[in-house]
Amino acid sequence: MADATPTTTSTRTDPTRPRVHPTHSALVGLTSLGVLLQALWAALFMRGDYDTWAPVHQHGGEATVLLAFLATVAAFVWLRHRVAVLVGTALLFVLLLVNMLLGMDGGDAAVIIHIPLAMLIMGLAVWLPTQARR
Repeated sequence: MADATPTTTSTRTDPTRPRVHPTHSALVGLTSLGVLLQALWAALFMRGDYDTWAPVHQHGGEATVLLAFLATVAAFVWLRHRVAVLVGTALLFVLLLVNMLLGMDGGDAAVIIHIPLAMLIMGLAVWLPTQARR
């Protein structure tokens, strides 16, 4: 009697599936965590505890931009053949940098752009890891 076990190809060992580099994944994951924490810290200092949470928000932004820069370098080194991932990672870095500079301005006009841009960045931070796994 023939073996009834179906033969399937595991997606982990499928040679045709694009590979995600673990360094890029880790850096994008940490950047995404930084984006999420930025929203939390901003909410805390907007509640009224400015002296405590505004510096945390500022330094968290600086660290998140650095992580995004390192993720962009990793994408260029290991994933340059994956154009959507490379462009998405670079776009995440550029938008985070622009948003950090807007936040440092501190003017009302900058805040009007800073907060919606942060929402766009959050969406990109969610899209990028899913795109990298495709």
